[in-house]
Amino acid sequence: MLVEAANTEVTPEMTPPNADSIGDSLSHLKQIAPGGFAIGLHVRFAAPKLMFNCYPAEWITSYARQGLLMSDPTVRWAMSSEGVLRWSDVDPGDDPRRVMPQAAEYGLRYGVTLSMASGARSFGGLAHTERPFEDAEIETMRAALARLHALTRDIDELDPATRARLAKLSIAVVTL
Repeated sequence: MLVEAANTEVTPEMTPPNADSIGDSLSHLKQIAPGGFAIGLHVRFAAPKLMFNCYPAEWITSYARQGLLMSDPTVRWAMSSEGVLRWSDVDPGDDPRRVMPQAAEYGLRYGVTLSMASGARSFGGLAHTERPFEDAEIETMRAALARLHALTRDIDELDPATRARLAKLSIAVVTL
């Protein structure tokens, strides 16, 4: 089921940028999405300004080694759409490289992809290991993505304190 985009506009006045706010938002997402996530913020020309990833390391390695990014049906959807895509709604015909079945082999069976565009595009894939996400959880994740988008609008890189906090949470900061 495709869920239409709700108004998730967060203004900078509501969310002052600081390490605690970014870390708190990502920590909260990690609790809601125990299977992990990959979030790209302010994507321009297919490259995010900031990317956070806490999927299982084995999956990250396999995904990168096979060069699956541009073949991933959820990434293609996120680059051209806004809202929510439940992974269970991905048409197998749109996944010729079998990204979704491969992800399931690493415990990433249930998930959603969120995408929003406010200036630049931000999106993320979030996974649960045991069950599909509930609608309330999806709304919480959408709000967190919007908050991260607003918090990082004027940030080009994270300060060492924020990077250290995220490392303690096992959230990788990917720089491209």
